Amino acid sequence: MKRIVTFFLFIAFTFVCAAQNERVLKGLVYGENGGPLAGASVYAVGTELSAKTDTAGRFTISVPHSVNDLRAECPGYHILVQEIDGSFMVFKMKLDEKYASRAYEYASIEARLAHNKEKSVADAAKAKVRNEKNAKKRKLDSLYNLEYKNIGLVHSVEISYGYQLAKGEVAYKNLGFREYGSLHPVELDYTLSYRFHNFFSLGIGTGVQYQLVNLCKYPDVFDPSYDGYEDFTPVNVPVFLNIKSYLTRGSWQPLVSVSAGIYCPNLEGMADVGIGLNYRLNRTSNIYFLFSVRTTPYGDFRQYKSSVIGGERDFSVYYTGVAWTPSFKLGFTF
Repeated sequence: MKRIVTFFLFIAFTFVCAAQNERVLKGLVYGENGGPLAGASVYAVGTELSAKTDTAGRFTISVPHSVNDLRAECPGYHILVQEIDGSFMVFKMKLDEKYASRAYEYASIEARLAHNKEKSVADAAKAKVRNEKNAKKRKLDSLYNLEYKNIGLVHSVEISYGYQLAKGEVAYKNLGFREYGSLHPVELDYTLSYRFHNFFSLGIGTGVQYQLVNLCKYPDVFDPSYDGYEDFTPVNVPVFLNIKSYLTRGSWQPLVSVSAGIYCPNLEGMADVGIGLNYRLNRTSNIYFLFSVRTTPYGDFRQYKSSVIGGERDFSVYYTGVAWTPSFKLGFTF
């Protein structure tokens, strides 16, 4: 029992000694204009002891007798350290002129960070929508490819008929120029293409073009005994590159076709631009219709005999050049 009483007396003595080693300080913190500063922090210098001011700017803090200074801090004001000179302390804080600019700078940084975060979220949302759209497209392409052959080699055969709108000139050697009435090219082409996906194919092709040229009658030039003076039928061989673009999926597909190359043997340039419609007959076969505008060469070289004043003599008939010709095409791919 005696030991217990001794222990409690020791504890009480310790608390009394500790209380004697501390002192309670009170004070007030106010601003440069005289108003109280609520939420300001007051620290015992050299320790971790601190206190906060209330709405009236008042504070209370217990510090050891060994503490000689108190430090007051408040956002927007300079830090103020004062020596303890009694039980009541008054801190008059001075405004920090640079604080506003720093606060604005920090706010701007935070605003930029917030904007970048929002932009990142928006970009992530767009990327998600784009990825979902692409995944849906790939799925549609995969399902479509099961139904139709959309990738790989494609063979095309097409026949076309055109009518030249502009008139051309026929040059008669040693006899000047004559005009002919119209040029009707009929062409049969074959194209070997590679279809990269549902919407695009690239290929190379060749064919045979048969031209029907209606010439004017010139009795003073042609021998009347020659029955073929009215019509010539030159043959050209086109060699070209072809691009086809299928604009939609489905059985019916709007189609754009572009070709470029040369006509042999006269080596005249060849260009063809057409629009039309493609129809899928089954998984591998298609039929398509095109209306196009193409460059058609007119070039032929023939030898004839003619009875002219002064006796019979040879003369050459030839015509060269390129004319734009509207054409209608019917094609089949497999």
